[in-house]
Amino acid sequence: MDHTSAPRHSRPRPRAAALGPALAAAALALTGCSVPGAGGGGPAQELTGGRITEPVTRAKVAAHGKTELRLLADSGEQEFLKRFVPLYEKKYPNVDVKVETKASADFFKTIVNTMSGSHPPDLIQGNQGYGVDGLLVQSGLLRPLDDVSHAYGWDLDFPTGATSQLRWSQDGAIFGSGNLYGTGQSNEYVGVFYNKKKLAGIGEHGIDPPETWSDFTKALKKVKASGEQPIMLGNSDQYPAEQLLGTIQAQKVPVNESRAWINGVPGTTFATRGNREAAKTLRDWAKKGYLGSGYNGVSSDDAVTKFTGGKGAFLVAGSWNAPAIGKKLGDDAGFDIPRTADGRTVATGALGLPWHISAKTDKTDAAVAFLGMMQSRTGAQAMADAGRLPVVTEGVRMPDALSRQQAATGERLLDDDGQTFYFDWASNSMLTTIGSATQDLLTGREDVDTYLRKVQADWKSFRADQEKKAERQAEKQGSGS
Repeated sequence: MDHTSAPRHSRPRPRAAALGPALAAAALALTGCSVPGAGGGGPAQELTGGRITEPVTRAKVAAHGKTELRLLADSGEQEFLKRFVPLYEKKYPNVDVKVETKASADFFKTIVNTMSGSHPPDLIQGNQGYGVDGLLVQSGLLRPLDDVSHAYGWDLDFPTGATSQLRWSQDGAIFGSGNLYGTGQSNEYVGVFYNKKKLAGIGEHGIDPPETWSDFTKALKKVKASGEQPIMLGNSDQYPAEQLLGTIQAQKVPVNESRAWINGVPGTTFATRGNREAAKTLRDWAKKGYLGSGYNGVSSDDAVTKFTGGKGAFLVAGSWNAPAIGKKLGDDAGFDIPRTADGRTVATGALGLPWHISAKTDKTDAAVAFLGMMQSRTGAQAMADAGRLPVVTEGVRMPDALSRQQAATGERLLDDDGQTFYFDWASNSMLTTIGSATQDLLTGREDVDTYLRKVQADWKSFRADQEKKAERQAEKQGSGS
């Protein structure tokens, strides 16, 4: 994916994702055909700075003279930006990059107001799903990037299914198809961390690191029988149990079925056979003591600390926890995504927080050059040096054995187009709804069917609101107001 310093990497183009006849028809009916610069079904959107037809050159950026490029990012990007921005400024010496970061809670609460101002940042990070990116697109605050993607070859590098997390209809009502509004430079997903030393000491012959889901479930039984806690879970933040559910669900539900529900395709439901089996399995694990006790009162960070301190043979958690785990366990730390029965790598996951170009910027060339360099090996190496997992891994030096293992796992995940996304993207309130409902499922306060109905009710209510918004938007366009 390096278009500024080397040819595109050699990963074969993954198969295009297929929704299946019924779901594809429903999605097509909603979105219509999409062309660069136009949202699904809406009028053509003007491309800020004109259409990009080839990678932006140094000369083109330099022709603008002294330029200030303003960035707004989540505070989690500080280490990466500290390494990357000087490299960009060295290559484009006429550009002075001004970086502002905010903690996630404040960042996402204020981003729409910030971008609606008279002088918004030129480049911003958003967040997939209706709560942030959907509002930004709906408000006309982002520049479509289809032309940039084609010019830099990103449309060949990213799996078709993976890019759906960055696509929207122009009115922001339909998620998953339409125009491309962002790009992601990191690969983030949920997998299984394990303590090699601890596994080796269980039973008479120890336990080999699991490579398949069957291996993993058998290992859980062996660990429990030995008197050890199989899985360390800290769920006071609510999302970790949701991600654990997603890890189970990925083994039982086709990827595109999960994505279709998250994207809001009409006729889809959370109350499927596969989701029912996943929820039942999670509840059974809790009843069997696989998750220990008191997990709903333990934070995600504390769970990592307990795991690295020797509590629990496995930790099902996001790849972003690797630096903390590797620092404490060293070579004893391992990580993998257990393969499905048919040999695929599938997991709850997505690209990292996407980057967007403001629809109001007058620094388009500098902004596009920034994204282009960020998606190159130069940007990927800066990300790896910051302890993060880049999408580009070929030719990138990963800092330790654990990160190299994660890079190989992430490569498999993208090659199989196996990112299922996150359940909480499905509505503005889904993070709270599914988080609290999963807590109740674990403790037995809700049975499986009640759990599925509660989650689907949130989805259904939100979809009805989205449809009303789309109708009002169509009426406004029809009246010419």
